[in-house]
Amino acid sequence: MKDQIKQLIVDNINAWTDTDIYVVSLFVYDNNDNPCKPTVTLGYNTESQVQSTIEFASDEEEARWNYAFWLQNNFFVFGEDETAETVKNWIITSGFPYFEDDDISLDNEEAIEKTSEITSAFVSILIDIVRDIHELGILTQKFGKELPIIIHELEYYDKIAEQNIKANGEQLVKDFAEWCICC
Repeated sequence: MKDQIKQLIVDNINAWTDTDIYVVSLFVYDNNDNPCKPTVTLGYNTESQVQSTIEFASDEEEARWNYAFWLQNNFFVFGEDETAETVKNWIITSGFPYFEDDDISLDNEEAIEKTSEITSAFVSILIDIVRDIHELGILTQKFGKELPIIIHELEYYDKIAEQNIKANGEQLVKDFAEWCICC
């Protein structure tokens, strides 16, 4: 699964034509709020998008780092459709319990507790992928410089900052990490 996600990311990056991309997005969420169905969506944002959304945000930092103001250019969603079975197999072979949507709800505390570590394990794979992409110099080859690859949800908090520092290194995500902690 890791190699499949990484190859999709690299292939998409190599096909991008926008010249003012400043950040790559790996948006993570659970399909149908089921932790047994983690997904990652690839996208990016541009400097021109920041400039066009500043007037709608509280400040430039929010326009720059809050996914709600970004281009919603979802290049792929891994974990849905044909890749859902790959994620399901990864969960099972990793030793996590697997529950279908009907079996997991906020009322089923046992299922929630048993599946609580799936998202962390999924994000750990994404962290490794981001590190690999930086080590391979994919973004430098394409854009002439390194860009942060942000692993995020819709909410921003300390843990999001920490996982991105771990994935990208402190300097590359310094501004984003500070914004996560302050917002």
